[in-house]
Amino acid sequence: MAITKSKRRQRGSVRPNGAGFQVRVYAGRDPLTKKDIYLHEQAETEVEAEKVRTKLLHQVDENRHPKTQVTMSFLLDRWLGVAGLDETSYERTEGIIRNYLKPTFGDLKAAKLTAEMAELFYARLRQCQEQCEGRRNGKTDPKTKQRHLCEPLAPNTVRKIHFILRPALNRGLRWG
Repeated sequence: MAITKSKRRQRGSVRPNGAGFQVRVYAGRDPLTKKDIYLHEQAETEVEAEKVRTKLLHQVDENRHPKTQVTMSFLLDRWLGVAGLDETSYERTEGIIRNYLKPTFGDLKAAKLTAEMAELFYARLRQCQEQCEGRRNGKTDPKTKQRHLCEPLAPNTVRKIHFILRPALNRGLRWG
Protein backbone atom coordinates (compact mmCIF):
# COMPACT_ATOMS: atom_id res chain seq x y z
CA MET A 1 0.00 0.00 0.00
CA ALA A 2 1.40 3.40 -0.98
CA ILE A 3 1.89 6.12 1.61
CA THR A 4 0.55 9.44 0.40
CA LYS A 5 1.37 12.79 1.85
CA SER A 6 -1.35 15.38 2.02
CA LYS A 7 -0.28 18.30 -0.10
CA ARG A 8 -1.29 21.58 1.44
CA ARG A 9 -1.16 24.62 -0.71
CA GLN A 10 1.92 26.65 0.17
CA ARG A 11 1.35 30.15 1.54
CA GLY A 12 3.19 32.84 -0.35
CA SER A 13 5.09 32.55 -3.58
CA VAL A 14 8.67 32.84 -4.83
CA ARG A 15 9.30 33.59 -8.48
CA PRO A 16 12.29 34.65 -10.59
CA ASN A 17 12.41 38.40 -11.09
CA GLY A 18 15.28 40.15 -12.84
CA ALA A 19 18.57 39.21 -11.21
CA GLY A 20 16.92 37.64 -8.17
CA PHE A 21 13.65 36.32 -6.81
CA GLN A 22 10.48 38.11 -5.80
CA VAL A 23 8.66 36.95 -2.68
CA ARG A 24 4.95 37.67 -2.35
CA VAL A 25 2.72 36.83 0.64
CA TYR A 26 -1.01 37.48 1.01
CA ALA A 27 -1.74 39.58 4.11
CA GLY A 28 -5.53 39.98 4.03
CA ARG A 29 -7.96 42.58 2.71
CA ASP A 30 -7.76 46.34 3.10
CA PRO A 31 -10.81 47.30 5.21
CA LEU A 32 -11.12 50.68 3.49
CA THR A 33 -10.48 49.93 -0.18
CA LYS A 34 -11.57 46.25 -0.03
CA LYS A 35 -8.51 45.28 -2.11
CA ASP A 36 -6.15 42.40 -1.35
CA ILE A 37 -2.93 43.32 0.50
CA TYR A 38 0.30 41.59 -0.48
CA LEU A 39 3.69 41.96 1.17
CA HIS A 40 6.54 41.99 -1.37
CA GLU A 41 10.28 41.65 -0.99
CA GLN A 42 13.22 40.91 -3.27
CA ALA A 43 16.00 38.36 -2.63
CA GLU A 44 19.16 37.50 -4.57
CA THR A 45 19.06 33.71 -4.27
CA GLU A 46 16.29 31.14 -3.97
CA VAL A 47 17.50 30.12 -0.50
CA GLU A 48 17.34 33.75 0.68
CA ALA A 49 13.92 34.07 -0.91
CA GLU A 50 12.61 31.13 1.15
CA LYS A 51 13.97 32.78 4.32
CA VAL A 52 12.27 36.06 3.33
CA ARG A 53 9.00 34.19 2.65
CA THR A 54 9.19 32.64 6.13
CA LYS A 55 9.86 36.09 7.64
CA LEU A 56 6.91 37.67 5.83
CA LEU A 57 4.62 34.78 6.81
CA HIS A 58 5.71 35.25 10.42
CA GLN A 59 4.83 38.97 10.19
CA VAL A 60 1.37 38.10 8.88
CA ASP A 61 0.87 35.40 11.54
CA GLU A 62 1.97 37.77 14.32
CA ASN A 63 -0.29 40.50 12.88
CA ARG A 64 2.68 42.89 12.50
CA HIS A 65 2.03 43.96 8.91
CA PRO A 66 0.22 47.08 7.67
CA LYS A 67 -3.51 46.40 7.62
CA THR A 68 -4.29 48.96 4.97
CA GLN A 69 -2.73 50.70 2.00
CA VAL A 70 -3.87 54.22 2.93
CA THR A 71 -1.89 57.21 1.77
CA MET A 72 -0.35 59.84 4.01
CA SER A 73 -2.87 62.36 2.67
CA PHE A 74 -5.78 60.19 3.84
CA LEU A 75 -4.13 59.55 7.22
CA LEU A 76 -3.41 63.26 7.82
CA ASP A 77 -7.01 64.19 6.94
CA ARG A 78 -8.37 61.48 9.27
CA TRP A 79 -6.04 62.58 12.08
CA LEU A 80 -6.99 66.23 11.62
CA GLY A 81 -10.64 65.26 12.03
CA VAL A 82 -10.06 63.74 15.48
CA ALA A 83 -7.14 65.84 16.76
CA GLY A 84 -9.29 68.04 19.01
CA LEU A 85 -7.60 71.35 18.17
CA ASP A 86 -8.99 74.80 18.87
CA GLU A 87 -9.91 77.01 15.90
CA THR A 88 -6.60 78.84 15.42
CA SER A 89 -4.51 75.71 15.96
CA TYR A 90 -6.72 73.83 13.52
CA GLU A 91 -6.24 76.50 10.82
CA ARG A 92 -2.46 76.59 11.34
CA THR A 93 -2.21 72.78 11.34
CA GLU A 94 -4.38 72.49 8.23
CA GLY A 95 -2.18 75.07 6.48
CA ILE A 96 1.01 73.16 7.35
CA ILE A 97 -0.52 69.92 6.11
CA ARG A 98 -1.71 71.55 2.88
CA ASN A 99 1.53 73.47 2.16
CA TYR A 100 4.26 71.09 3.30
CA LEU A 101 3.13 67.55 4.15
CA LYS A 102 0.63 66.73 1.39
CA PRO A 103 2.81 67.95 -1.51
CA THR A 104 5.75 65.91 -0.20
CA PHE A 105 4.17 62.78 1.28
CA GLY A 106 0.52 62.90 0.10
CA ASP A 107 0.61 60.01 -2.38
CA LEU A 108 3.03 57.89 -0.33
CA LYS A 109 1.59 54.83 1.40
CA ALA A 110 1.62 55.53 5.13
CA ALA A 111 3.40 52.23 5.86
CA LYS A 112 6.27 53.22 3.54
CA LEU A 113 7.23 56.44 5.38
CA THR A 114 10.51 55.95 7.24
CA ALA A 115 12.30 58.00 9.87
CA GLU A 116 15.05 58.69 7.34
CA MET A 117 12.53 60.18 4.89
CA ALA A 118 11.12 62.46 7.58
CA GLU A 119 14.57 63.62 8.73
CA LEU A 120 15.66 64.37 5.15
CA PHE A 121 12.43 66.32 4.67
CA TYR A 122 13.15 68.39 7.80
CA ALA A 123 16.71 69.03 6.60
CA ARG A 124 15.47 70.24 3.20
CA LEU A 125 13.02 72.59 4.90
CA ARG A 126 15.85 74.01 7.03
CA GLN A 127 17.73 74.82 3.80
CA CYS A 128 14.84 76.24 1.75
CA GLN A 129 11.16 76.38 2.60
CA GLU A 130 10.35 75.62 -1.04
CA GLN A 131 12.57 72.49 -0.87
CA CYS A 132 14.60 73.44 -3.93
CA GLU A 133 17.77 72.02 -2.31
CA GLY A 134 19.73 75.03 -3.57
CA ARG A 135 19.15 74.27 -7.25
CA ARG A 136 17.04 77.39 -7.86
CA ASN A 137 18.98 79.75 -5.59
CA GLY A 138 19.66 82.97 -7.49
CA LYS A 139 17.84 81.80 -10.64
CA THR A 140 14.82 83.51 -12.15
CA ASP A 141 11.53 81.63 -12.17
CA PRO A 142 10.15 81.66 -15.75
CA LYS A 143 6.53 81.75 -14.53
CA THR A 144 6.74 84.56 -11.99
CA LYS A 145 9.79 86.32 -13.48
CA GLN A 146 11.13 86.70 -9.95
CA ARG A 147 14.49 85.68 -8.64
CA HIS A 148 14.45 82.83 -6.14
CA LEU A 149 16.44 83.21 -2.95
CA CYS A 150 16.52 80.24 -0.62
CA GLU A 151 14.99 81.06 2.74
CA PRO A 152 15.06 78.37 5.42
CA LEU A 153 11.86 77.54 7.23
CA ALA A 154 11.88 78.71 10.84
CA PRO A 155 13.03 76.00 13.27
CA ASN A 156 9.79 76.45 15.22
CA THR A 157 7.75 75.67 12.09
CA VAL A 158 9.85 72.57 11.36
CA ARG A 159 9.17 71.48 14.94
CA LYS A 160 5.42 72.06 14.42
CA ILE A 161 5.54 69.93 11.29
CA HIS A 162 7.14 67.16 13.34
CA PHE A 163 4.48 67.53 16.03
CA ILE A 164 1.81 67.05 13.36
CA LEU A 165 3.46 64.13 11.59
CA ARG A 166 4.35 62.13 14.71
CA PRO A 167 0.89 61.97 16.35
CA ALA A 168 -0.77 61.34 12.98
CA LEU A 169 1.49 58.33 12.40
CA ASN A 170 1.04 57.13 15.99
CA ARG A 171 -2.73 57.33 15.59
CA GLY A 172 -2.44 55.48 12.28
CA LEU A 173 -0.53 52.69 14.03
CA ARG A 174 -3.18 52.51 16.73
CA TRP A 175 -5.91 52.35 14.09
CA GLY A 176 -4.00 49.62 12.26
